[in-house]
Amino acid sequence: MHTSLSGKIHSEMRNLILSGELKAGEKLPSEPDLARKLGVSRNSLREAIGLLQKEGLLLKRHGVGTFVTDRYPIIKGGIERLSSIASFIESQGHSARSEVIQFEECVCDGRAGELLELEEGSIVYLLETVKYASEIPVAVCVDVIPRSFVSQIDPERIQGSVFEGLGKHYNIDIRYAECDLIPFKSDEGLSRKLRIDVGTSVLLLEQIHYDVQDRKVLYSKSYLPSGTFTFKLIRRR
Repeated sequence: MHTSLSGKIHSEMRNLILSGELKAGEKLPSEPDLARKLGVSRNSLREAIGLLQKEGLLLKRHGVGTFVTDRYPIIKGGIERLSSIASFIESQGHSARSEVIQFEECVCDGRAGELLELEEGSIVYLLETVKYASEIPVAVCVDVIPRSFVSQIDPERIQGSVFEGLGKHYNIDIRYAECDLIPFKSDEGLSRKLRIDVGTSVLLLEQIHYDVQDRKVLYSKSYLPSGTFTFKLIRRR
């Protein structure tokens, strides 16, 4: 998250694009007119527009103007199927990339330990990653794996897809998950990682994953900013 004036302009314009107030294909006012409208200097505005261009949200056509693009990742899928966020991203034609923010071996406490039904003092592996779609951050994921199931983990083997990594390299076959969908407001740390404003609406997917023996082998939290993911649920009578 940016704190400079250009960063604040960037956040404001980004929110207008993601909310649909600035629509794909729409031409922005000229730089002088837009600077006057926002009450900012042209230099600050130019820096903000440059950031939005790098994110793929704006396209500048020389001699024509600056336009809102339709490239911002919107990832759609049925939530009833258990698959990785990377798979969701790639299924929509975007390139997927994961960046490891934190990996540590630690004592598990709090909600993760409670839901995994771990004894007090149990050791777990904690992996936090940022997921990118076409180089735009679209999710922050926190995964907790009890050490009782895996004696040693290489984060590079699971950072792209924890599901696939655990199955391929550690013989842990995840078959299903219990999932809670929780509305959430981003705090400062989450906003910085996702490049969104503090207080932005976020959907939290909290899940407990089970293997073929019905053991609780993974606790995960995925923070998805509003406007990035849409999930379809099929409801039957």
